[in-house]
Parts: sequence; structure tokens; C-alpha cells
Amino acid sequence: MRFEPKSAPALTVAGLLTAALIALSGCASDSGSSSDPETTPTATLDVVEQGFDSLDELSDYVAQSLDGVEVSLESETNPDLNQETEPERLHVHFASTEDKVKDLEATAFIVQATSRAGFDYDILVVTGVVSAGEWAYLYDRSTVEELTAGGQIDVA
Repeated sequence: MRFEPKSAPALTVAGLLTAALIALSGCASDSGSSSDPETTPTATLDVVEQGFDSLDELSDYVAQSLDGVEVSLESETNPDLNQETEPERLHVHFASTEDKVKDLEATAFIVQATSRAGFDYDILVVTGVVSAGEWAYLYDRSTVEELTAGGQIDVA
């Protein structure tokens, strides 16, 4: 019994598509060995040594460096929050400069400061307010601790 594949044209087309994709991927970037600026840290920040026992202390500290800062716990601002089943979110909003590098620096600054919070939260929500709306980063508390474990945080 002889087997004759009926999908030979399909295999030919798949091979041509693969070859075309390989050729196109070689043309996508000529950066070679240069590193991607979005993944290379531009600086490191030392983690603040003082702890923050209250939202007001954290807010005052962050407001020294950032404009338009608002710090709140979701349980204090959302009456519909079910504290038994939903995580406690620490919200830090600030007026974004709409400059990605400066916003990343501000976010790293907020993360390093909140790593020293003496009050409970489960998720850190950092929000930059821009003319077109908002952007946000969410960090689990354990992620904040990992990012700042060495006493410094990289600004990506």
C-alpha cells in the first residue's frame, strides 16, 4: 500500500510563508548589539530607610518629589469593597509629565517608598494622570519587596 500525501501544496505554501517571515524578521531591526533602552536601567534608587506608618506620612514623602500626588487605600475610598474577598489596593496617583523616562523614574520612586509602608496593602496601583487619560502599573506586595530587596531599585 502506497501513501500519497494530499497536503503537498499546503506544505509548500507553509514553507514559503516560513521563508518569507524569516527574511522579513532580518529586516526588522538593524540595532545589532545595541541594548534596548526600555529594558536597560537608566539609574538605580536607594530604598528609603525610614518607614511610613500612615498614608499621610507616605503621601508627604512622595509629594516632596512629585506633583499632584494622591495616596489612598481602596478600603477608605470605596464603600463597595468587600474586604473579606477583595485585595486591599494602595493607590498612588500623580500628575504625569507625559515623558516615559520621567514617569518610570517616578514609578520607581513610588515603589521604593511604598516598600517601607508599615500598613497593610496587597496591591500597589501607581497611576499617572495625563492629558489623554491615565496609565497605571500594578504591583503585588511581594513584587514590591522583590524589586527593593537589595536596598535599591532599578529605574527601567
